[in-house]
Parts: sequence; C-alpha cells; structure tokens
Amino acid sequence: MAMRCLALAVTLAGCAELGVVSDGTSISIGKPSGGYLVDGARLPDEGDGFTTREVWRARDNRYGTDELVDLVVGVARRMREQVPGVQLVVADLSGRGGGERYAFHRSHQSGRDADLLYYLRDASGQPFEADAMHVFDRSGRARDGSGLTVDVPRTWLLVKELITAPEAPIQWIFLYEPLAQRLLDHAARIGEPDALIARARRTLRQPGDSARHDDHMHVRVYCSAADRTYGCVDIGPMELLAERQAEPPPMAALMAALTAAPAPSSGDASPAIADGGAGAFSTGAAASAGGAAPASLGQLLRTRADHLSLRGWR
Repeated sequence: MAMRCLALAVTLAGCAELGVVSDGTSISIGKPSGGYLVDGARLPDEGDGFTTREVWRARDNRYGTDELVDLVVGVARRMREQVPGVQLVVADLSGRGGGERYAFHRSHQSGRDADLLYYLRDASGQPFEADAMHVFDRSGRARDGSGLTVDVPRTWLLVKELITAPEAPIQWIFLYEPLAQRLLDHAARIGEPDALIARARRTLRQPGDSARHDDHMHVRVYCSAADRTYGCVDIGPMELLAERQAEPPPMAALMAALTAAPAPSSGDASPAIADGGAGAFSTGAAASAGGAAPASLGQLLRTRADHLSLRGWR
C-alpha cells in the first residue's frame, strides 16, 4: 500500500506540474481494477431521467470521469423521452479519488465504471422502476418470487443508447449472457440494423472472473485520449474504440447540417420547418438565405449530439 501511495503522489505531482489537476478536469489513472481518479465529477443522486436508491446514496460511490458522468446524464435524459413514467436507476460508480473498495467492487477504481439497473415490469406486466438489485434467471424472471421480469424492449433501448452515445465510447457492458441473448434476439426481431446488433454483440459480455451480473448491467467506458497520456489503461479489445473513432464527430455532423444546401422552396419565405411533428427549428443564416434549415439538424439538436464537454478539453 505504501508503494501505491508513493506512486500516486508522484503521478499527481507530475500532473500538477503540467497544470492539469488544478483546471478541474478529471483524470483516470491505471486500470479499472487497480487505479485512481483525480478530480472526478460527481453524479447527482437525482437528475433528468435518472435516480438512485438509499443503499447507493449511503456508499457515495458517485464519482467518475467527466466523460462517464456526461454519458450517464445524456443517456438518462434521452431514455426519459422514450420510456416515460420510469427512471433509469443508477447504482455505484467509483468512490471519490477511486482506488480500492473491495467491500463492494473489485473494479470501479479508476472512474470509468457505472452500474445500471435493468428496466423492469411487475407481476401484472406494468412498467416498474427498480427498487433494488433483483437476481434474474435465464428467462428474465426474478428468482425472489416477486413476479418482476426484465423489460427486454426497454432494456434494449438502453443498450442501444449506450453503444451509440456521443458522450463517450463504451468498451464493455457486463451482464448475464442469457439476458444478453434475449436483448439481441429482440433487436433482430424488430429489424435493428445488422451493424448495430453486431456492435452490441461485441459489447455485451458476461465476465468470466467475477459475478455473472444477473441483477444489473455494468458499463465501462474507454480511457479518453487525454487520460491515456497520464497512465489510464484499457484492458481488452480496442476494436470498438477504433470503430467509434472512425465515425464522423457529432460536431462535424452538426456543421454539415448547418452548411448543407437549402431545401427547395415552394414559395414559403418562412425559415422555420416542421420537424416530423417534433417541433420547428430555424437559424439566422437560413433566414438570411431565404431557405429552410436542413431537417437533420432538428434531430441532432433533440439528441443533444451538438453538446460539447469543455471540461474534457486539455
């Protein structure tokens, strides 16, 4: 332990010398099962579309990297629009400063892990906001006799949001393999794109060296590029990160929408457009050009793909 403390002190001294620690941005150092978190962001106990329960409030493992916290907040907000009436229940992230917390987790040490509870239905088939971690069998039914079942369609929507989220690239979603297969089978039945299902298949995994995660899903994000320079270490395949990095950045998509050629006008000089019944959007540039803003822009703004986290800039 003394050697670990010395190593951390040396690392922090080096970061301070470079003027990074004092600027308020987070730094993930080391591996998920052997690391630390510097200037971690705290996830609120309640937010737009998410909540937690008293057991996890008391532990106060509410800290993560800026990217992880932005991810949870962004995904929960978007899920609220798709799943009204119930909130995403968030359990543990990391402790303040990260490090060892063997009483609860072997990983969760470097601010890149978060536990999320499944969306559920009660015995009558109604949506049910998770009150605790219930253990589920391979059919998705709770083993405690409560009659609760995993809400497969809504939990698939959560997985879909996570693996396509602009806030941070997901490396793993750990969960019980029979439940993962049910999610993938559902995605295939409703006609989700093959590439999306393939990405989900590579992301969903039952861990072989820890609990099988039949009572929650465990989300892990990749190290940010900046954190890698300070010793953040990814364990496992890097293909999903390369795949996400090859995609056009969200701001590039936004700028493409802003600079696209105006849509043909039918004589209506109004720059505002109806966006599939979801609202209208107009810009001064579009108005001055006498044309309509591209329809894709409204979708970008509704999903908050235009959001920039300045805290993550070094």
